[in-house]
Amino acid sequence: MIHKMKSPKTIFIAFLSLFMSNYIVAQQPTEAQKKAMQNAMMYGKNKVDASSIPSKYDFSWKYTLIMKTSSGKEMNIDYFLQPNASYYGANMNQKGSEMFMIMDTKSRLMVNSFNKSGKKIAMASKIPDNIDSSTSANTKKYTYKKLPNKTFLGFSCKGLEATSSDSKIIIYYTDEAKVGFSEMFKSQQNNSLPAAIKDIFKPGQKALTMFMDYTDLKEKSKNMTMTCTSLKQQSHTFNKSDYQFM
Repeated sequence: MIHKMKSPKTIFIAFLSLFMSNYIVAQQPTEAQKKAMQNAMMYGKNKVDASSIPSKYDFSWKYTLIMKTSSGKEMNIDYFLQPNASYYGANMNQKGSEMFMIMDTKSRLMVNSFNKSGKKIAMASKIPDNIDSSTSANTKKYTYKKLPNKTFLGFSCKGLEATSSDSKIIIYYTDEAKVGFSEMFKSQQNNSLPAAIKDIFKPGQKALTMFMDYTDLKEKSKNMTMTCTSLKQQSHTFNKSDYQFM
């Protein structure tokens, strides 16, 4: 079945918002890390004091994916997840500079931290409440269709394809894993979401992306694929007291 939807708040946009920033990091790691810190503070009035951040964020699952760009570059990215939590962590180590990012969608907080030469620095900001509406006007209309199921890492995965005048996106996700990104997306949802998207994020369901292929129909240099290569239990804790906040 093919669906016509104008709303930008779709499963594809949600997943893209999660992963597209990784493309930039893969292209220019050092500059991208600096840019990430700048972006965190781009809304000056949204900068928050460290007291607004929980004393720690606990994670119990490590979700690793490999991203390949059209230029042939590859990058491994580790995501840290916690069952039923509305936050996630992402670890990107490039050229001796470690970057760890936390997105807390329920509290609308973003924390970016660096560990370079033993010095730990972090910055925190409030995610703007109008970030979704500000991007909606620039979002293209997509046509959606379901794809045959496939298996990734032993998980049965559902497939979706989205096509617009600019791009084509193929995503395979599973609801069989013990963790997923549904809680993060759910905190951003409202009654205007298309029915097809609400069907994906049913109460208690954990949707986890196992594969994504992005094809830019106008600029081949932007093409990329991302594949989950590992999902395992591994504890990790971000302790606020370990960092000097700017």
